[in-house]
Amino acid sequence: MNNIPGIKKSVTLALALGLSLSALTVSAQPPEPEQLREIRRSIDVFSSVMNESLGFNDRRGVFTPRAGDVQGHYLAGQGIVLEIITPLQGFRSSTNLGSLNRALGDLSSQLGSLMSSGVVSRPDFEAMRESMVMSLRSDEIAAFYSEQMQELSTLFDLPAIEQALASAAASAHNLSNLEEMDPASRARLSQQLQELRSELAQRLNDTEALREDIRDRLMQTDAVPSEEVQQAWQRAREELDGQVAELRAQVAEQAQDLQQRSEAVQAERQLQWQQDIIELESTMFVALCDYASGLRTLPDGEHLTLIMTGLGSQSGEGRRPDRIHVFNKSDLLACQRGDLDPADMGNRAVSYDF
Repeated sequence: MNNIPGIKKSVTLALALGLSLSALTVSAQPPEPEQLREIRRSIDVFSSVMNESLGFNDRRGVFTPRAGDVQGHYLAGQGIVLEIITPLQGFRSSTNLGSLNRALGDLSSQLGSLMSSGVVSRPDFEAMRESMVMSLRSDEIAAFYSEQMQELSTLFDLPAIEQALASAAASAHNLSNLEEMDPASRARLSQQLQELRSELAQRLNDTEALREDIRDRLMQTDAVPSEEVQQAWQRAREELDGQVAELRAQVAEQAQDLQQRSEAVQAERQLQWQQDIIELESTMFVALCDYASGLRTLPDGEHLTLIMTGLGSQSGEGRRPDRIHVFNKSDLLACQRGDLDPADMGNRAVSYDF
């Protein structure tokens, strides 16, 4: 008998669940075939009106696709769903290239770290032989030649230069894609970047030649080289250091200039894109008000949902969310009667990005 309250509670929950399932089953029943045909005709007419109102029927040529499209569906118990496909969603494919700049830079940094840690380096048999020879020299001579090699190894910050070159190339690609750089300018810039890469390769060759000179002398003698030879090496290092510093500055300046141009264009395009979406929504809301009477066949309590494909705010996941507006049928008809203006109707809609 002590379990009676628990039994009553279980029975109550079961009854409530049964009633909920029953209500769900009833509400999910589709309308009669004739009513479905009327809804289909309403969707077709409404889609055609929206296409015309939004200028989606415009074509640049006979064989070119339309500027956009409106596709309609009906979900029993929920309402009409109109999917709005516009040219504005194509803007995302170009703005996403802004991340290419950062991605290439990150990749270059990762490769530089791998090279410096020896993860992807190939065996240097000359360096191995050099190490063996140095082990046979006196401490004084070994320390001298080790210092010479160390000074050469610090001449280049190769990952930073490669990252700057990759950043410049990515920014140029982005500007070209945004039609902010004509083919001739793009070709000239590509030539400049190639010349910088060639100069970098030449400086690397010069450094390697000096390294081989030092290595050969290490292997051929047991004595510290003359003061004249040491001064010649010092002059060669200083010349290389100046050349590399100038090259690094040129590459960094080029990369920074292109990145700033690319970011400025993207920011301007983003603002214009957002304004275009606001204007598109305003035009859609006016069209909804003007032709809401065509939705009278929609069952009471159901909704009209607009899905603006790919026009939601950019998510952190890098995907393209949609912009969604859900309108009550009563609000649509009130706007059509003049009891609400289009802006008020839009404000009363459930709007979100998904």
